[in-house]
Amino acid sequence: MNRSSRWASAPTALILLASPISLAAQWQSNTGPSGARFGAIVGTDVERYVRAMALAGLIKPLPWAIRPYSAEDLSSMLHDSSIRPHPWQGGLTAALSASAAVGASVYAGANSGFAWGANDGAMWQGRGATGAVGVGAAWRFGPLSAVATPLAFSAQNAGFPVMPQLVGGVSPLSEPQYAVVVDLPQRMGTSSFSRLSPGESTLRLNAFGMTGGLSTASVGWGTGETFPAIFGSNAGGFAHVFLGTKASGVRLPAVGRVTTRYMLGVLEQSEWSPVQGSETYLDVDQSGTRRLGTGLTISFMPALLPSLELGASRFFHSPFRAGSERWQAWSKPFEGIFKKSLRNDAGSGDPTGDADNQMASFFARWVFPARGLEANFELFREDHNWDSRDLAQEPENNSAVMASVRAALEKTADRLSVLTLEYFDGDIRPIAQARAQDALYVHTGMRQGHTQRGQLLGSPMGVGAIGGQRVALEQFTASGSRRLAVQRWRTRSLRTSNGEGLSLGAGGDVPFSHDWVLDGSVAVTRYRRTQSVTLEGGIAWAGTWQLGDPRTNLYARASWSVF
Repeated sequence: MNRSSRWASAPTALILLASPISLAAQWQSNTGPSGARFGAIVGTDVERYVRAMALAGLIKPLPWAIRPYSAEDLSSMLHDSSIRPHPWQGGLTAALSASAAVGASVYAGANSGFAWGANDGAMWQGRGATGAVGVGAAWRFGPLSAVATPLAFSAQNAGFPVMPQLVGGVSPLSEPQYAVVVDLPQRMGTSSFSRLSPGESTLRLNAFGMTGGLSTASVGWGTGETFPAIFGSNAGGFAHVFLGTKASGVRLPAVGRVTTRYMLGVLEQSEWSPVQGSETYLDVDQSGTRRLGTGLTISFMPALLPSLELGASRFFHSPFRAGSERWQAWSKPFEGIFKKSLRNDAGSGDPTGDADNQMASFFARWVFPARGLEANFELFREDHNWDSRDLAQEPENNSAVMASVRAALEKTADRLSVLTLEYFDGDIRPIAQARAQDALYVHTGMRQGHTQRGQLLGSPMGVGAIGGQRVALEQFTASGSRRLAVQRWRTRSLRTSNGEGLSLGAGGDVPFSHDWVLDGSVAVTRYRRTQSVTLEGGIAWAGTWQLGDPRTNLYARASWSVF
């Protein structure tokens, strides 16, 4: 499972974007309205607050499935005379009126029993204490803007029992069940673990309703929040270029609003990845310690139903080749959707296709602002269908589904409260009894899986047949916020030969084939002018820890930021 925790955010320079060694790691917190000076960073309270405003009908319907929102995006969304009064009105107005800002943040956290955390960027929170410090700056001049966020963190990363591997990886700390096909270590080494990062940094140009630039910031695609299908805030960002419409999209008269985003970047691995050796792709066994990531996402809000959002995303992990072939994968998101149409790359390990790995999702989101309700659904797919008949007969092949419901319980000028229920089902489908099914986020071509520097870019629950549910209640006021959350994760599952899944060649059924984790937490934030202080405490109980004995983890987090 991914263990990390994102709390404080402070923006920094993009100087490492083109560096030969990525140091992508980030750290976010509840910054309050003053954090809007740096945009609505994926996973922060600024982003959740804007979504709550749309849910409550305090602002006009807005696209949600393509994020992050920049400070310019927030200004266009919130500077509208039709907006009703809301708790952060004064704070957001002051923050977004500034053309330049600086800030700083500090963070401290601890886990008593095992490494634990999620949707908090690339900062690793192992067992024991973790600390981080960051500084940042944001600047806007006409259509050009820059956000720079350097930070550093250090984790004690103390020892705890790890699960033995079914198939040996490069380290006993590697992912226990899929050690040779995913870069997801159980622990980041046997001593303290530290890293420096450019964080949520972006250089952006806005013009004629379009936006483009360079970034290391986290990306949010689709409707998921705690359980995002393709991209969320769990692993932090990776160095990439992007191009598309502004967050509010392009309005087509009598048709609707279209929002789209293309990205091309470089993904990297941890020291405990199953791929070692050459940086560039040689063959299926030496697939390269780096990968190219290319993706395209689009959402549509019809004119007749302006609060309905429909869309799709497509993302590829592709070989990082040598020389002039390196960037040939830029067009992958535009190729045919069926595998039989793909070219045959010698040495790819796939006799009918190429070495790339595709993921795709289809999503729908419908907001009923008069009622304060929102419903979301997303279907996630790994890999291609062979042809249209295959797609029609077996759409559930290598798939997962996500759904959520949100309700605005309070929506006054002084208080905004939201209840959220989320559901994720990545189980291996019954079709596995007749046809091979792959586990989620496990890639046999690009053998790092859907990860960046050893952490999952999508849902943080892990790899395999995963599932989860979450209930959260969050309340925003002008002076602070409170959040109560309870969640249940099935973080990994063995595929067995008992007719309920597939055989891994491990000798039949294996006891303790699931790892359930129950987690409950409460967080309180207080805002004072441009400062914020957050305290959180919680308990995580793993019923069959690492497919063995039960374990309990008590955790605490604290952060302070000023912008």
